[in-house]
Amino acid sequence: MCCLVARYLLAIAALAFAYSLAQALRHAHRMRGGADPISAPSARLFDFIADQVLAYLLMSALSAAIPITNRMRTAVINNFTDATAAAISMAFLAFVALALSATVSGYKLSRQMYM
Repeated sequence: MCCLVARYLLAIAALAFAYSLAQALRHAHRMRGGADPISAPSARLFDFIADQVLAYLLMSALSAAIPITNRMRTAVINNFTDATAAAISMAFLAFVALALSATVSGYKLSRQMYM
């Protein structure tokens, strides 16, 4: 059970990292003067939805990993439990960053002019 939860946390963290890296590269390309590969209205909607989904997935992985890690740490504290606790902390920080990004994306989406 604990290995499945650790794998789930790692998979979601890797997915969030890949999405954030793709977003950073997309914005860097756009800032250099290149065309955005996604049209502006679609990009705002995609950013908002992807930020929301990944933030909820991160919170889901955190809520699955915390009880098992706490239970394991009451029995024994070793490198695995320390690494799992560190992964939970980093995933929570990633959740906070994605939640802020979702707030900004939601604001941009709400300011969009519809024609």
